[in-house]
Formats: sequence, structure tokens, C-alpha cells
Amino acid sequence: MTRQSSGVDVQHAIPIVIGLACGIYAFSVGVPRLVTQLTGVEGSFTAERCTWELDSEGETQGECEGSFTASDGSFTIRPIESEGVFHSRPQEPVTRLVGGPSADKAVPPDLATSLIPMGFGLTAFAFPAWALTAATRDAAERRRRRRAWPAAADLPPNFGPVRIPPAGSGTETGAGWSADTAAGSSAGSAAGSAAGSAAAVGSEPPVGTTPKHHS
Repeated sequence: MTRQSSGVDVQHAIPIVIGLACGIYAFSVGVPRLVTQLTGVEGSFTAERCTWELDSEGETQGECEGSFTASDGSFTIRPIESEGVFHSRPQEPVTRLVGGPSADKAVPPDLATSLIPMGFGLTAFAFPAWALTAATRDAAERRRRRRAWPAAADLPPNFGPVRIPPAGSGTETGAGWSADTAAGSSAGSAAGSAAGSAAAVGSEPPVGTTPKHHS
């Protein structure tokens, strides 16, 4: 049974590139945040200045900048931006984590803020991964057909079911196929001519008999 074409073509290059770009961006956001959440220094963030805007649903949300103080009091960072959005200015310090004294962003401890972007990145990688896998299988199939039947190597992948003849059958190449077809046609024509001649000879009456005439 011959596998049909995977459908991978030049027009898929743009969505492949977009999928790779979205996946790389999502992982570039989620992975560093996850590393900070797992290995960072916990402390408290105090908001000092916030910028506000309306989201797509018309609700107010903002990003805040302020100071961060480690829980053990070993260092303080000012100014530092807090990742995530606030729906109102926090009146009290909130829990955040940083990668160290030189960090420029404080991340929330909620792992969902890292896992969601990474999940989106995996989804974005799905189409490029499928396309590259299918293209690799198509290339391997063409190489296999080229070795088994050179005449089929130039056929498009969606040509349809292609039966590769067994070795030594005389139909392994296009020339062999044409020669066998021509030979079969010639043999059929010769057999038809011989049958017609035999029929014509058989229509003569036997010797010594008088043919009957119908009035």
C-alpha cells in the first residue's frame, strides 16, 4: 500500500516560521521565569509607581515598579519591575522572587504564570514538527522508489498508488514498460489477423459439393 502525499509544500513555509517564532518567544518568557521560581530568592515587593490601562474587556490593569527586599534582609533592589498585572495598586508588600541582587524583574511565585506560556509554546511547535517530520518521510520515500524503480522517481508524491514491479520483470524502467506494452499490442494484432483469415477460409464450401442458392 502506497502512502499518499503529506501535503507539505512551499505555501506552508510562512506558518512554519510563525509557529517556530511564537514557540521560541513563549519559551523565552516561561523558562527564565520558571527557573527563578524554582531557584530564586524570595522576598517582598513594595509598589511605588504603577501605569494603568484598560484590557480587552474594559477592566483596569497595570504594571508596577518599586523596591524588593529579600526575606533574610541580605539585599534590597530599587528600582525593580514586578512581572504580572495588578488590578489595583497594592497597599501592602506582595511576595515575589528574584534571581539575585542584580535582578531587574521580580516574578510572582505562582507556577501557572510560567507553565501557561510554555504550554502555548509547545502548541506553537506542533505544526512545524509535523511538517518537518512529513517532509523527511517524503524524502525517504522518494529515495526508496528511486532505488527500486528509477522511472517512478520523477513522479509527484500525490501521483497515486504506484506498484513497483519485481526485479527482473522487464518493467523496472519506463523503457521496459513501453517495450512490453508495444510487444503485447503487436501480438494481439497478429492474433486478430490470423483469426480473421481462418474465418474467411472456413467460409468456402467443401470440395465436391454444390453450393445452395436461395431465391
